[in-house]
Amino acid sequence: MRRVTALVLALGGGAAAEPPARTLLLEIPNVPAAEQTSTGRFYYDGYSFERVIRMLRDTAVIRATPAEMAELKQAGYPLRVVLETTDEMRLYRRAIYGPALQLSPVYHRYDQITALAAALAVAHPQLISRLQIGETQHHRRPIYAYRVSNRAAVRQDRPRVMFNGAHHSDELLGTEIVVALMGKLVNGYGRDAEVTRWLDTLEIYLVPVVNVDGHDMVTSGRDPRWRKNLRDVNGDGVVGQFHEGVNLNRNYDFNWIMGGSPDPAKIGYRGSYPFSESENRAMRDFAADNLFVLSVSYHSSGEVIFYPWSWGGMAAPDDAIIKRIAGEIAASIPRTDGTGRYDIAPGGASSQSYAWLYGHLGIIDLIIETGKGAHVFPPEEVPGIVAANLQGVSALLGHTNGPGLAVKVTDAATGAPLVAQVWLPQIENETVDRRTTDAEFGRRWRLLEPGSHYVIISCPGYRTVVLPKAEVGPAGWTPLEIRLERE
Repeated sequence: MRRVTALVLALGGGAAAEPPARTLLLEIPNVPAAEQTSTGRFYYDGYSFERVIRMLRDTAVIRATPAEMAELKQAGYPLRVVLETTDEMRLYRRAIYGPALQLSPVYHRYDQITALAAALAVAHPQLISRLQIGETQHHRRPIYAYRVSNRAAVRQDRPRVMFNGAHHSDELLGTEIVVALMGKLVNGYGRDAEVTRWLDTLEIYLVPVVNVDGHDMVTSGRDPRWRKNLRDVNGDGVVGQFHEGVNLNRNYDFNWIMGGSPDPAKIGYRGSYPFSESENRAMRDFAADNLFVLSVSYHSSGEVIFYPWSWGGMAAPDDAIIKRIAGEIAASIPRTDGTGRYDIAPGGASSQSYAWLYGHLGIIDLIIETGKGAHVFPPEEVPGIVAANLQGVSALLGHTNGPGLAVKVTDAATGAPLVAQVWLPQIENETVDRRTTDAEFGRRWRLLEPGSHYVIISCPGYRTVVLPKAEVGPAGWTPLEIRLERE
């Protein structure tokens, strides 16, 4: 079907060496729902700022030429000229940041986040601990994670969960949700029964900003459209030229060649090879070291939860569990316009965080697309979207007590923990790597349906243990302690 927006493209009439510049910023209220769809003239796709910059609730903010504005008036659209300028960046700043042309203080810059976390650590040193997990590709800024538990100074033998934000630097809401969660957890311990239970039984890891360099591009006001990191792709020594950089959520090493774009000029540029970016390597090593039971990567926008996966018509091996968890989280998060709850959808199995974390490490990672119709939301929208998604956090953490197996594998002679394979051949298939226990405790927490499960435990140099009927109870973690004997 020909998109309705085609009429706008034709307004110049005939071939032209240069298309007319879009120097007008327009606000159009009361946009019909049909015109907000993929075939409508006010469709917001989140990847292009050439024309529709925001489509929030029923109000569109667009860039237009004088001819396009005349056409919209003729079509009967009430519109307001917000700004007219040939300064393209000023136009974008006005569209995305608002009248002040700079980001609202409702959003946090990275130095503010680290200061806030430091203050929490001073007030509650037993509850929050900072870990540097890596550094950024260009400026070599530290990437911090925060461990929150009732004994945060040390790692404990507990189920672990991760929440992260800002793989994409202009998707600021994820960072704000993680920052709000940090405060809720630390300040709520001993006061809120639910929070206290979480910190007494779990380790919760928070990575407020994955893409620290890119996040600074947006929060400092240099370029509100910035999405990627700050790699100098063309090697000219100049960074910060739109669209340079690598899309960090297309740089994971799981079917990397099938995801994103090989073109450095594209917004989905996946990098020159998998894990080429230091930000991705930081997340890779952090996840491999902790083997989280569940993980959330926050993005914007769409009000949908993507989960692993749909791959050639096949669902993920743990599809029933994953879909149930994603569905319960989505059902707990109200939409911004109050018309319902978030949706769920299987994502493709390529180059993104959830595909790599699940396919390679067995971590159930969910991409939660927060809000709808923008990447940087007006300040008045932020508290409501953050509060709604904190309800989703509660729903997710409700799944951290099983049912499933709490497998612990040790050396029979010494009691030392072993990195061993925990294979469930009746569930797993060739699309996923074998799951292992962690190095520090020899532990693997594995969410499973209640009932009997065929489990094979193996480790190089040790005799393999086969359990044809490992029973998983209807609730909680079923302990499974395996002592492997050397061959």
